[in-house]
Amino acid sequence: MLIILTASLLPVVLLMGYIYKRDTFNKEPWPLLLKAFLFGVLSALIDIPVAGFVQFIVPKVFSSPGWDAFHTAFFGAAFPEEFCKLLMLYLCIWKNPYFDEYFDGVEYAAFLGLGFAGFENVLYILQGGLGLAVGRGIFAVPAHFFFAIFMGYFFSMARFRYHKRRRYLLLAYIVPVLLHGTYDFLLMYRNNLSGVEGDTMQELDPLSGILYGTFLVFFFFVWRAATRRVNNMSGQ
Repeated sequence: MLIILTASLLPVVLLMGYIYKRDTFNKEPWPLLLKAFLFGVLSALIDIPVAGFVQFIVPKVFSSPGWDAFHTAFFGAAFPEEFCKLLMLYLCIWKNPYFDEYFDGVEYAAFLGLGFAGFENVLYILQGGLGLAVGRGIFAVPAHFFFAIFMGYFFSMARFRYHKRRRYLLLAYIVPVLLHGTYDFLLMYRNNLSGVEGDTMQELDPLSGILYGTFLVFFFFVWRAATRRVNNMSGQ
């Protein structure tokens, strides 16, 4: 059990240390950062009924590898998960006096996103075994971290740029949803194609490879864009 927890949470701890060191001005209090992390865990818990409700009101209608992947990626994951994270982020720090710099929104959002990712990672590795730890540590946990950076970026803009508050709050939700949904769709569609049997599988193999290559390019793009925003915000 200890090995599973270590494998699940090590990338989370490393990324928390990274974002904390990027706060070069007034360091945020650890109790409040821990609160954001725990709110992230809470967001993962409330996501379960929220995701069920979203999938209920947006049924699949028909089934195909592409539509199944799109429906699950966006309506089963991206829309409900990012909604729960943004709601918890708002409840956690919007009115807190420590939220007084642009970078604070990024930092608190990152801790909250890592709380979600850490809880999710423990569940997946408990169910699927330690073999999942490496892949999820390289991709899944950093992905939640990157989505949170975009959320925190626009969240801070909404906090300090009053005249465009509604626009930035909307972007704090929509941008992570689009990134998250695309990330999941590329992987899920590829997995759906890989599960097709018979002659059709041979025809779909090249597309499966293209999708995985596209996923890697997309992941690199998100990593670069998120890092750029961290650097810009930490310098303000």
